[in-house]
Amino acid sequence: MMRDNRETALKMLESPSTGVFNEEIATPDITWWIAGRGLRTKEEFREGAAGFRANIVRREPLKIHGITAEGNRLAVEAETYMEMKNGKIYNNSYHFLFLFRDGRIYHAKEYHDTLHASQTFERWGKGEG
Repeated sequence: MMRDNRETALKMLESPSTGVFNEEIATPDITWWIAGRGLRTKEEFREGAAGFRANIVRREPLKIHGITAEGNRLAVEAETYMEMKNGKIYNNSYHFLFLFRDGRIYHAKEYHDTLHASQTFERWGKGEG
């Protein structure tokens, strides 16, 4: 089960950058909490990810630094590197926590350097990307 959860979480982490939200790996009522932005519904998360993607010039694949699993919880440490349309580099470290129900993600938490994110995306207003 933990191996399946690991594969599911890694698929979910591909979603924001590819634009494809894989409905098979998330529950219909999934929520996503983001540091500095609060709780988002699936639709709000999808819209935010689309706005973020629209401002990327080039990105490298998400670098995974570690994964820890226990019960229905799986944590991922990761790093992103992107060149943005505003000329800035977005190189941030993340900690994601995924909670699973019946093999699907029902809640995610995303921790990252909110100051770096705000400074990178300030051109688009209020740090929103």
